[in-house]
Amino acid sequence: MDFKKFRKEIGVEDGRRMTKHDYLVLLLLLAVYSVVAFLNLGSLRSPQTVWTAEEGTTVIVDLGEARDVTEIRFFGSIAEGDLELYDESAFVDGYFTPGETDPLSTFTQDYGDMYKWKEQEFASFTRYLILYVSNGTVSMNEMAVLDGDTLLPAVVYQPVNGAEKLLDEQDKIALDHSYLNEMYFDEIYHARTAYEIVKNDDLFLSGGSEAAMRDGYAIYEWTHPSLGKVFIAAGVRIFGMTPFGWRFSGTFFGVLILAVLYVFAKRIFRRTDYAFVTAGLFAVDCMHFAQTRIATIDTYALFFTLLMFLFMGDYIAEDFEKRPYWKKLALLCLSGVMFGLGASSKWTCLYSGVGLAVLYFGDLFYNLVRMLVKRHQQPKEERRKLPVNVLAYAPVLFVFAVIALHLSGRWIKLSSYRHLVWNGTAQVMRTDASYGVDTINKVLLAPWFYGTLLILTGVAIASAVVFRLAYKKRGDVDLNLNNLLMTPVWCCLFFILIPVALYVIANYCYYITDGCKTLSAALETLWRKQISMYTYHADLTATHMCQSMWYQWPLMQKSVWFYSGYPTVGDVRLLSNISSTGNPAVWYVSAFGAVLALVEWFKNPACRKDRAFIVVTVGILAGLLPWALVTRCVFLYHYFSTIPFMLLMTVLLLFYVEKKHPRTAWFKWAWLIAAAVIFFLMLPAVSGIPVPYGYAKFIENVLAPFGKVYYVGV
Repeated sequence: MDFKKFRKEIGVEDGRRMTKHDYLVLLLLLAVYSVVAFLNLGSLRSPQTVWTAEEGTTVIVDLGEARDVTEIRFFGSIAEGDLELYDESAFVDGYFTPGETDPLSTFTQDYGDMYKWKEQEFASFTRYLILYVSNGTVSMNEMAVLDGDTLLPAVVYQPVNGAEKLLDEQDKIALDHSYLNEMYFDEIYHARTAYEIVKNDDLFLSGGSEAAMRDGYAIYEWTHPSLGKVFIAAGVRIFGMTPFGWRFSGTFFGVLILAVLYVFAKRIFRRTDYAFVTAGLFAVDCMHFAQTRIATIDTYALFFTLLMFLFMGDYIAEDFEKRPYWKKLALLCLSGVMFGLGASSKWTCLYSGVGLAVLYFGDLFYNLVRMLVKRHQQPKEERRKLPVNVLAYAPVLFVFAVIALHLSGRWIKLSSYRHLVWNGTAQVMRTDASYGVDTINKVLLAPWFYGTLLILTGVAIASAVVFRLAYKKRGDVDLNLNNLLMTPVWCCLFFILIPVALYVIANYCYYITDGCKTLSAALETLWRKQISMYTYHADLTATHMCQSMWYQWPLMQKSVWFYSGYPTVGDVRLLSNISSTGNPAVWYVSAFGAVLALVEWFKNPACRKDRAFIVVTVGILAGLLPWALVTRCVFLYHYFSTIPFMLLMTVLLLFYVEKKHPRTAWFKWAWLIAAAVIFFLMLPAVSGIPVPYGYAKFIENVLAPFGKVYYVGV
């Protein structure tokens, strides 16, 4: 390969589409990042079989001969209860009777103990261990009996009710436990829920009875929509309930995010080198690395946020009159679908939805004014006719009319009761009844409602077809202006109906656990969950040592601590840490660069004509400003969805500076190299790599001078 020629070609504007150079560069970037991201992501070996026992259950463990036992470790599943531990002295005449003797130790399992190795002191010289469930329920994937650091051979004596599962995977015991073989931070919520989704799905698909479904796993993490946890569950299905399994999907989506950002940048800059620099900078961002390697849902929200802005940016990038109408609608539809999937992953994507609305209506107003001005400038005799297809608006007007009537009946209380036709009979709904399930059942699920809507939709489609056929070949009709006026109708489908449908489908796990058999029951369940979610976030008053304010985020003034460990190599005690924080070389430059880019936009006429500035600016404001209104405690990772737009804005500045001053072309490469160096220097703080105390102190106090990297132990 001629590298001089290659370097020259990737620096030439070659259009918005991906070229062979783009695919080559992008694949190389993704390959390198994937190696770093998936390396030491988590263990693929983790105990899978589960022993669950109710109060009053006794299990005897046989060590083969009398041995010194100094410690017992449990790898717990999902349960809460107390497990009393005895040695063979608890036998009286060959029998064990609870309460006859005091236990040598009691292990208490709670909700935070699942998929972690928990140590329990136990000092005895004995052959037999007696485990007695004294309270609640205990659930264990595996048990390890130790003499110091030595794993002792053990089997269950005369196992019943699956008790052999307690000791059937001794080869998967992790004596040196860490984040590699345990859950950490909010994985105890999200990864646990993914496991529950998998188990409930299996039970449902196998035709489990209603009683079995009721006794199945509850959906533990309900404060966010379910789609993100469904993605986590996909990794669990592929690789098992292992640390690698529950982290796989997030890391995989982290790789996909780089691909989407690359395409986004190529759309904006039309140059391979700038697309590579943009995606490369995000690849070496520490938060992107840490946040996508933990089994939480923020990764999926960012992925769909980028896609929804990418498609909306494509929609407004070209002249409305020159692009085929169906292609414009396709871009709007894709943006709406991504919005629906994003909102189904995390509610923060609703903020991005506001940004989409700003972009769409701004573009609609711009094109409408432009077309009307152009029309006004034409002589009257040359103006094409502008027929209005009123019937196409019928379904939208009907839905809003029903909502308006319902609200008016409640607010102004025209009567005490409202009669609705339900299956041919009159159903009564009090106007002072609370909103929620009642409203859904009596209005949105009424057959007359959907029947009327279906008829009107058919009329609208038919009218649209007739309209196009009637005026398709007539040059005296202004179809472009009519098409523009029709896009709000399509947006009701793309950004309301489709996202709502996706949201309903994505939360299917609740319908399984509640045994819903009808659409009405499913929507009742879903509505209750939404009220609970909103109430939780609105009423949250808890505080946290890592919480921060939105204006502190650009300078990463307070990171979020995920994990800490203290491994020992020889006589040296090391520090292992995972914090969600930024790369100073990426965040500091982006924070100041975004401000300078706005200044350049005001000064440079060429920048003001570039719609990319508007798209990126709205992306920043939609991701950041809503948090100024949030009163509950918030964290640095809530800035995660804004960072790519800050990067794009700063790279836009470099792009236009290079156009005016070509000799500055080196700066983008210098920035990328510096950011990569800082990333690898900070890697131990965000990956769990053990380092000596002195190096941890260097990361904590030197690399991020304006911020705070929580490095536990420093």
